[in-house]
Amino acid sequence: MVHLFNNLAIYPNPSRDVFNISFTSEEIQDLEVRVINLIGEELINESLEKFIGEYTKAINLANYTKGIYFLEISTNNGIINKKMILQ
Repeated sequence: MVHLFNNLAIYPNPSRDVFNISFTSEEIQDLEVRVINLIGEELINESLEKFIGEYTKAINLANYTKGIYFLEISTNNGIINKKMILQ
């Protein structure tokens, strides 16, 4: 397992509306941050080129149906998936 970045946090989780996402990239890398639903539809997509340092973002899912979503972070070295519960 390649160490892609540190301190990945999603809070609050579960949430009623806004999820705060943060992580630190230790090295310069291209990242893609996506939020997808259970059937694979992409709700949010952000591409970061040559990113290094601290990333923070608030994602508001208040307009979406309650349920399970996935935060997917893709790098050149692999993909990390985290479950987000909207209640």
